[in-house]
Amino acid sequence: MLEWVHAQWQAFLGLGILFIIIPIIAFINVRWKLVPRNGLLHMTTTLGVRYFIGMMAFIIINILSLLIIPSFPIAVPFTVSVILLFAIMIWG
Repeated sequence: MLEWVHAQWQAFLGLGILFIIIPIIAFINVRWKLVPRNGLLHMTTTLGVRYFIGMMAFIIINILSLLIIPSFPIAVPFTVSVILLFAIMIWG
């Protein structure tokens, strides 16, 4: 009944990354008063906004890979989406 979920270790690792980074971003914003900046996204963003956009890209890439090619190993889109997430966080 729940075979469409595809619950693999990569999905749990992705959720772990999601929930671990949120308090880290909150600490960074409290510790160092970061100012919004313009990056590759061509809009003024804070660290939290870049993280949100990166996580949305992360989730969309993984869901689309499961929908388009269900037999494809999830490790490949997971790796691509993690790299994209950190690229958006650093240069976004």
